[in-house]
Order: sequence, then structure tokens, then C-alpha cells
Amino acid sequence: MSPQSKSRKRKQGKAPGRRQEQQSPYGALLESAAALRSESWLLADAWASELYATLWLAGSGHTPMVEALEAMDDPAALTALRALSGVGSAEHRAEAFEAAQAVAARGVAEPDWYVPGAVPDFRDAFLVTNLLGDVEVIAITQERAGVGETVLFMRQPVLGATAIELFSTPDEGTVALLEDMIASTPDAFRDEITPLSATGVYDRVWPDVEQFWADGPDEEAEEGLMGDEDVRHPVQLIALADARVSALVPSEYEIPVIGPERTDEVVEAFLASQHGIADAEAARAFAGIVVSAAVEQNRDPVVYGPASLTAVLILNVAAKLHVSEEDLALLPELVRAWAYFTVEARDLPRDEARAAWDEELPTVFAEFSEAYADPELAAERDGQFR
Repeated sequence: MSPQSKSRKRKQGKAPGRRQEQQSPYGALLESAAALRSESWLLADAWASELYATLWLAGSGHTPMVEALEAMDDPAALTALRALSGVGSAEHRAEAFEAAQAVAARGVAEPDWYVPGAVPDFRDAFLVTNLLGDVEVIAITQERAGVGETVLFMRQPVLGATAIELFSTPDEGTVALLEDMIASTPDAFRDEITPLSATGVYDRVWPDVEQFWADGPDEEAEEGLMGDEDVRHPVQLIALADARVSALVPSEYEIPVIGPERTDEVVEAFLASQHGIADAEAARAFAGIVVSAAVEQNRDPVVYGPASLTAVLILNVAAKLHVSEEDLALLPELVRAWAYFTVEARDLPRDEARAAWDEELPTVFAEFSEAYADPELAAERDGQFR
């Protein structure tokens, strides 16, 4: 036997080269989706919404992930697709649904919570605000497969959605949930719960959803999704909100628009009120700015609170208009007069509402002054206060 034909003892040490199996980039996703199979549809929607937000923040496409999941004969992949078919835009929901149908047709087991054909149906909705109406909480309850689900939208006029929360509706109903919220945050909200129609919810919240997607991701959104669990940001559930709110109205529905005639009407009402401004021209100029800003945002112009008024002063005055030293000195008086006018125009409790404004107005003035002194905003101004 030749030396070459004898079996050779392998050297100890590194094993011969072996191609490593490539791990799927969706391994972690499938693992977390598998844990949802025996949970609830509610939790699956929340999971899918955060996944949607992760893709959005990363600038990743939705389609490649859906196509990859569709190719898998894996119950976890079907769970992920069923969850994804309930959040995001109509186009993305349809894409995930069709992929899920293809996987299910191959005999892959559905998640425990899935009921074919079940969609969220509107049950009721309510509005809670603080005294001056600058913070709104809108609770919308929908029922799916016999289970009530409530989404709470916390929002501010001008600024849009500030938080979104998702709850399994208590047996006592949506009102009980809001009563607990009011009781747990003394003095934060008025003890009034106002019913809203499905269109009433849509009119208020849908512009916030559109504004959120249009503004694009920011550092706060990323922190809200990836950072400390105590940080709550609407990015976590905005995809779910998109699906739930868009389902409230027919596709042809259009939000009623506040007409431009409302601008003149409110400006004249302010000038006719006991505003106490000796300079009528300055009063008209200021009222025209804040009223026009509200109408452009499709908001009733007398519904102002400290946060919304501050936002408009910064966005529509500090960032756009040159204001003379004389008018800057007059501005606190103009703002206070406008604030008091909105109290009367909205028939709020006069003394309580004026006291609330008096407490907040120094902060309003300070934030405006800081913005007006900002060199970057100064460089953008191309108009005149009057």
C-alpha cells in the first residue's frame, strides 16, 4: 500500500472549513411574533404598530419584509402578517393581508386570536379637555370579535398628537376609563365627558395622523420607541391610530372646512369687545394674525389655550414678522386681551378661566420673547406686524 493511500490521522486543532448557515435577518422578529400567537389581537396590533414605526424610523421598506414573511411556512410569520394587516396605511394593510392569505392557504396554523373577517366596529367616543381646551383626550372604543378596544389620543391644537395609549375596554365601558383618568390626575382635566360621533373623532384626530407622517421622524420619536420604557411617544402607536381612525368614515368623507368669512367675523367680535386696547390698529393686526392662523389650521379661532397661542406666536409672528419695539412692548397687553376674549367667546367659567390664563401668560410671553430673539428665526422674517 502506498503511503499516499493510507488513511491519515487528522491534525488536532481547527476543523476543516465549513460553510456557516446564514441566520435569517428576521429571526428576532419571528421569535417575538411566536410569543404573540396565544396572546390577544390587541397586543398583536400594538406589536405590529411598533414594528411599523421601527421600519419608518430606519427608512426601511415595508414590502421586502412582507415578501420575506410570505415565503415562510411558519406560524410565527403568519402571526406577524396578521398583526401587520391591522396597522398602517390602507395600502400596507392590504399588502400584509394578501401575504397572510397566501401563507394560510398553504395550511399554516393561524394565531389563536385571529377571527376571519373581523374588523374593528365603532362603539362610542368621548372628549375630555382641560379648562382652557389646550389639552384634549379623545377616547375611541371599537369592538372586534366581541372584544372592546379603546384608543386614547392625547393631543394639543396646533401641536397635534402628544401621546397615544391602547387599552382593553373595561366592562364598565369607556366612560369609566375616562373617569378613572380624571380622578387620577386632579386638576388636570375638567370633570366633563362629552360624547363624540365617529366623524367628530375623525375631524379632530385624522389631521394629527397626517401631520405626524408628514413631519417625519425626529430624535424624540426615536427615543420614544427605542429608549426608556417610561418615555411615551405617539410613534409607538401612530400606525395603529392610522388604521383605526381611517376606518371611522367612508373613503369619500371630507373634513368640514372653516370658511374664510369666520376670520372677519371673529376679528370684528374681538374689536367690539371690551378689550381695553387703545391702539385699535394694533388690536386689529394682532387679532387678524391669530384668527387667520387658526382658520388655516381648520380650527375655530376662539378655541385657544396657552400652548396653542404660544405655538402660533412663535410660528406665525416670531418666525415670520418684524415687530417694532413699540408693538413688542404692547404685545403682552394684546395677548392678554385676546385670552380674555376667548374666555367670553367660549362661555368658560369667567373667573376660573381668567385666573388660569393669568397663571400661564408669563410663560407664554417668555417663550415668545426667547423665540423672537433667536437669530435664526430673525433671519427668516419677511413680513411686518403692521
